[in-house]
Amino acid sequence: MNLGLLLGTLGAGIGLAAGLAFNVRLARALGTPLAATLVNFVVGGVLLAVLWLAGVGREGPAHLPPLWMLTGGLLGATYVTLNLIGAARLGVGVGTVAATLGQLIVALLLPALGWLGQAQRLPSAAEGLSALLLLAAVALLAGDRQRAAGGRG
Repeated sequence: MNLGLLLGTLGAGIGLAAGLAFNVRLARALGTPLAATLVNFVVGGVLLAVLWLAGVGREGPAHLPPLWMLTGGLLGATYVTLNLIGAARLGVGVGTVAATLGQLIVALLLPALGWLGQAQRLPSAAEGLSALLLLAAVALLAGDRQRAAGGRG
């Protein structure tokens, strides 16, 4: 296993959770999660444009991809908006772990079904156990959040 790649991915997860906390505050300031999502993507787009203009990844694509491949952008905007709405009500911890559970479920289903170019293979016992443990983490965190709120929610 490449430790550097694993640590980089862990750092990406840290960034997602921190970004979610920032976006919850941004949504409150702007009055709507949709506006916060738009600002999130505009700021990210500006950063990517600056990096590209600075010469990072300057080489263009050899050809345009099929339109269906752009679905990732739609899913990204949906992810940020739904995660932001959930985290504003359930807390960043519950939102982050629930989103991770959703990611893991799809990451296990795609190869199991052979979808989106994934080599078909069934999930291992360790992968199934990981999903169950994450499900338990979501339940524990959500229950704790509800108890802290005095049973409201």
